[in-house]
Formats: sequence, structure tokens, C-alpha cells
Amino acid sequence: MIPVFRSLTEDYGRDVLFVSLYDLPPRRKKLGWSIPENGEMRLEILDDENWKVKAKKYLNDRPGIHIVNGIYHNERIRHVAHLLSQGGHRFGVIMEAPANLEVGAKRVLKSLLAPIITPMRTRSVARKAEFVLSASGDRQQAFESLGFAPDRIFPFGYFPNFPSLERKDENTAPALRILCVGYLEPFKGQDCLLKALALLRARSVPVECVITGFGSAGEALKTLSIKLGLANHVQFVGVVDNERLLELFRWSNVLVAPGLEEPWGIRINEALLSGLPVVVSDGVGAKELIETSSAGQVFRAGSEASLADSLDILFRRLHNGSGLADIIREFRPSITPEAAASYIEKIIEHWEDVSRGQSAMAKRPMPPWHHPAKSRSAARLESRGL
Repeated sequence: MIPVFRSLTEDYGRDVLFVSLYDLPPRRKKLGWSIPENGEMRLEILDDENWKVKAKKYLNDRPGIHIVNGIYHNERIRHVAHLLSQGGHRFGVIMEAPANLEVGAKRVLKSLLAPIITPMRTRSVARKAEFVLSASGDRQQAFESLGFAPDRIFPFGYFPNFPSLERKDENTAPALRILCVGYLEPFKGQDCLLKALALLRARSVPVECVITGFGSAGEALKTLSIKLGLANHVQFVGVVDNERLLELFRWSNVLVAPGLEEPWGIRINEALLSGLPVVVSDGVGAKELIETSSAGQVFRAGSEASLADSLDILFRRLHNGSGLADIIREFRPSITPEAAASYIEKIIEHWEDVSRGQSAMAKRPMPPWHHPAKSRSAARLESRGL
């Protein structure tokens, strides 16, 4: 979120104080994450000793609108959210929709209990929020169930900086060069990807795949890869630094996000910003970027057959002159941090109009990535049924 709110400061003149209740966690650092440059925006990272005192001071010293990253998911967020709702402050919320990332019996139990328990934890704060930015895309019903007023729910996501990368042979590569990035956990769906690759090999579709990251499913995935006869076609490279990650983005011609269920999926943004098409499951929130832009394919979560079909289609799109690279290039400006900042600025202006009693004149903002003007490339693709 730092690049987004930095743009709100530098491009729109908003006096933004960005307060992080925690430092970047070790597991994120292990994946190569770092804190983005904050530029002219003031950034404070609170420590474990005096976070309560400083958080309360910032809320009381700054009379503008406060935006909190959630309501209930940990002690510090809960504390700040209740200070806001009980202290008469103006505030909005950015949060992910509830997601079930468990597997097996735990997943079943959570699916039964969460719809009852979660609204009990959120409703009292949600009712007082001026708006909520859904970091899981367009999840209207999910946020209504948490207690947010229907007209105060706005689709959102995660919008990082990432460079556009040159790929010399993007339309002539002899094989699908697949990149899959993230934690190696059951809910991430890498097992589905491996099974799909075996199906593609049986169809004589040439594939190469690099899987990065670490996690509890790592050894099981390597065993499955060998069992499926993919040892010469799939590399597990572990955690990579930023320089190596950029090399992999340049090497690949498709990013695959096979998660069973994920609130958003920031690597999808990074792939599109870099110029890379994406094949993503319909359980991942950022799928709407692909649905809106036609910059890839969406498959049925957990289905290796659906994923194999989507990769097969994508491989043909890369070679048939469909203008896929142009589609991605034209969509890119709608998912930059600057585009997200512009959207937040419009939402704040919208609710300032509403608070002044000008609700009849307040036009509801629309996300720039939701319904962008259809590009000539996308229109041409649609007309051909691709």
C-alpha cells in the first residue's frame, strides 16, 4: 500500500501519515520483500513497546479521515479499529474479504463456523465506517455480511510498483515457460499445476516450469513432480532475491497462480505490470484483472483438466497473432499505484460530498481496472471468440 498512498501525497497533495503497526515480518523478508520507498509521504513503523500510546496519539492529533487495514484479524488492528469506532473519529477500512485457507477437516469446520462468528466480530465497527475498500476485489455480498452498508463498499486490491520488462521472443518461444511464485502450501495449488503439466505433456505441448518459494508442501510437491515424470521439466528453485526474480519474469512467457482460494494475489499485478500474461484460478481475488483485461485465462480452482486447457489456449494465443502483448500493455496504466491512488482520492471526495449532504450529486467512483475502455486489441480478440 505504500506506493499507493505515496502517490496520494505527491500527486494529490493529501497530508498522509502512513503508520505501520508492525515491521515487515520475517517470512516476507525471506521471500525477498522489502519496504518500498515512501518519498514525500511520512512513514512510521511502530515498535512493540509503545505502539498503543503512539497509535492513540496519532488518532487524536490528526483530525482528518483515518483508514485502518482491517477490523479484527490481530490484536493491534482490533485495538485501533475500536479506538476509531468508539472515539467518534471519521474512518474507512481497507481489508480482505474472509477467506478459508485451511485444508481437510479444518477447512470444513471453518466453513461452518466463520460465517457465524466473523460478523459478530466486525459488525459494530463496520456499521460506523464511512467506506470499505475490498482488498479482495468485487466482493459486495461478503462485505455486506460483515455489517458494511451496501453503498459504502468499493472493490479494491493490492497495487504495487513493478517494472515493465522486455521479452525478445514473447511470440516465438518454442515452449510454454511457466513461472509460479509464492509459498509452497496446500492452498496455493501447486499440486494442481504439476498434474496439469503432466496432461499437457501427454498432449505433446512443450512445457518448462520454475516454481519458487518455500513452505510445508515443498517435499511433497517435489515427490509428485518425479512421480508424474516431470523431473526434467520442473525446477524448484526455493527463495530467490529480487534480481533473480526479475530474471525469471523475463525468462517466462506466462505466470500461473493456481491457488485454491486467495483474497487477492499480488504476483498477478506484478506479472501484468511486467508485460506477462497470467493463468489464474477462479478462487483468487485478482482473477478479475484477467477477466476485465483478457490478459490471460481463468480456470476452475482445483481442476488440473481446466488448468491444462487454459494453458493450452494461452500457448496458442501466444503464437497466433492475437495481440496479447498489446492487450497487457494497454491495460497496465489501470493497475498502477497511481491509478489506485486516483481511485481512493475519488472515494474520499465522494464521501466528503455525502457528509455535506450532497449525496444526490455524489457520483459513485468506479475502479479504473474494472471497466476500462476496451482496447482495440481486446475488442479484436473478443470478435474472434478468443
